Amino acid sequence: MSRPLIAVLAGIASSFAEQELLKGIITENQKNGYSTVVLSGLYNAVNEHADLECERRIYELVYSGDIKGVIVFCESFVDVGARSSIASLLKKVKVPIVNVGSQLEEFSELTFPRFDTDEVGELESLTDHLIDVHGFTDIVMLTGPEEFETSHLRVQGYRRSLLKHGIDFKPEKVVFGDFWMTSGEALADSIIKGKRPFPQALICGNDNMAYGLLGRFSEAGIKVPEQVTGIAYEYSYRRMYFSPSLTCLRRDREALGASAARQLRCRLTGELVPEFIPKRGDMVFGASCSCPTNIGYSLAEQRFAAERLNDYDLNLFSTMDHNMTLCRDMKEVIDNICEYQWMIRNKSSMYLRLFEEWYEPDAGSETHMQSRCVVPWRDNSVFENNRFDLQGLFDREEDAVVCYFTPVFSGTDMFGDMAVLYNSPDCYDDLFRHWLKSVSIGLEFMRLKNDFHYLLSFEGISEYSDSLTGFFNSRGLKREYATREWQEDPPLYCVMLKLFLFSRSLREEVVSRKIEVLLTASRAVRRFCGDTAIAGHISDDTFVCFVRSRASAEQLSDLLSVMLLCENNYIDRVGRDSFDCVGIPCGNSSYSSLLSQCEEMIDTEFRQLKKNRLSSRYPELAKFRDRIYASPEITFTKDRELLPEEDLEKYRVRYKKCFGVTFHQDCIAARITRAKYYLATTDLELAEISEKCGYFDHKYFQRQFAATAGLPALQYRMLLRR
Repeated sequence: MSRPLIAVLAGIASSFAEQELLKGIITENQKNGYSTVVLSGLYNAVNEHADLECERRIYELVYSGDIKGVIVFCESFVDVGARSSIASLLKKVKVPIVNVGSQLEEFSELTFPRFDTDEVGELESLTDHLIDVHGFTDIVMLTGPEEFETSHLRVQGYRRSLLKHGIDFKPEKVVFGDFWMTSGEALADSIIKGKRPFPQALICGNDNMAYGLLGRFSEAGIKVPEQVTGIAYEYSYRRMYFSPSLTCLRRDREALGASAARQLRCRLTGELVPEFIPKRGDMVFGASCSCPTNIGYSLAEQRFAAERLNDYDLNLFSTMDHNMTLCRDMKEVIDNICEYQWMIRNKSSMYLRLFEEWYEPDAGSETHMQSRCVVPWRDNSVFENNRFDLQGLFDREEDAVVCYFTPVFSGTDMFGDMAVLYNSPDCYDDLFRHWLKSVSIGLEFMRLKNDFHYLLSFEGISEYSDSLTGFFNSRGLKREYATREWQEDPPLYCVMLKLFLFSRSLREEVVSRKIEVLLTASRAVRRFCGDTAIAGHISDDTFVCFVRSRASAEQLSDLLSVMLLCENNYIDRVGRDSFDCVGIPCGNSSYSSLLSQCEEMIDTEFRQLKKNRLSSRYPELAKFRDRIYASPEITFTKDRELLPEEDLEKYRVRYKKCFGVTFHQDCIAARITRAKYYLATTDLELAEISEKCGYFDHKYFQRQFAATAGLPALQYRMLLRR
């Protein structure tokens, strides 16, 4: 039986703090009968970078209907833009959400509950240690950015301890930093250069600032802890890379993760939500204070360092990057991924999930994916699935308790994602990030090679072109559309032409005749596009054009219809009612969305056309109508000479019932259609055009044109000239 899925959103899942939180969450979820889905980025850059915005698309998976609840690590997203993006995404989520960690401004509009360790109480304990054990009274506090709430919470704990011990709190002994090594270095420099007096001890609001502080003191020959003691809040295995080893308070993040998972479960089940009481962390003693060091921690850190060194060697001496760039087809890409899957330790399985047309620029807007397992002892054949079908992987891997989804992309192009599953509360390390970058590089090389191969094809035909018409094919037009600047002026429109709606004489098997009709239609499309618009023959019966114009969508679709109606060879073979044409403004819509809208509009009109064909006299009437549009000038002949010798009024009634327009109105429409053609494609004077359309009074022609087209003939020419 499938277990409900709980999603976790993290900046980078492989970071030390995130791994500890995840271990608690996954363990608790497993105990409660849930599976865990972790959505994580690959880079999580400190500063905004346009080429890395693409990786945030991975967090869209939180919209999956399989997700029953969400845990988000808000503070793990280090860039302000990334936090704002995640906050906007979470506003649309309809399931319960909880936040683990600090409250940040970008998430202030969201009302989900927040759980964190007791920063005030733990900083108080840390300060108590310096006062009670070491007897210090002159203590400087280095905290984070002044605009962060968590920075002030840590100062509050420091202040509480001082006041509790009868020591005055002096604001000048609080220094606001950036939670990174640079602010620790800056504080050390100010002390070394005499700008700030030497204190007895320093407390750093996190370990990174402490590492910067200790490093600068070491360079200056200042002995720690003999001359000054330094301790910090938070702990990571990076401690062993700095000397002296840091004394710090280790937050119990694993217990915090488990508590958050329990709190979320209660909200999902409707149980009484228990009071959240954070578990206090433990002191880890190093050589930066005079207390005896924790040997057990030092040994664990050495094992971790050895594993990391081994990881670096695996990455440094691996030929995966090189081999990925040499792959000649998709099979070799997958074979290469399978060959190097061993670099991702402890996983139970991995799946590469690519969009069906991952090689296209806007493939990331798709939901249909082609996936395959990339461990060599399993079936590697492709299977199709929906992007948001997350439960499906757990159905394939029944023992898995957690699945990590990480984006596979290159620049601004999203290819898909890599799903890594584990049978225990485990997580990949940083080696996976390097490994996945190699996969992305291989796929990008594969795409570039594919383009290059077709560009150099001896036939001069690329996989993006239609060999029959010379237009773009569907893939080519989609790629071309992705390069267009939507906001340019004049606006961009999408115009779709669909053929063979009601072809009367053209049978499917008569290929040569069908090709002839398609080529005739393509001439009309090419004439419509002129030198600036782009056109695609995207399927057997469909043409799509993207054109910039100050005309309206209706005027543009009408003009394309005019171009085709004036191709007598087309009308003779398949009839005037064998096609439909629609146009819509592109705005900022995706390629697939535009096509879907156009198809829906044509389908609506097609259903109406079908109703018009119910008359038993339809074939006769349609043939006569084709004659009118082929030679509109004959409509100036008296009706009695044009219409069959029978009751004239009955014939008119049948005509209107069949086509939804009176015979006389259709005659005018045929004349104006031909006039539009001449105006848009020639330099003929208005008098010449009126004569060609059967009008002998060109002033009357101009009045009738303006009344029918909605604007004067010369204005029409200026607006729609091709």
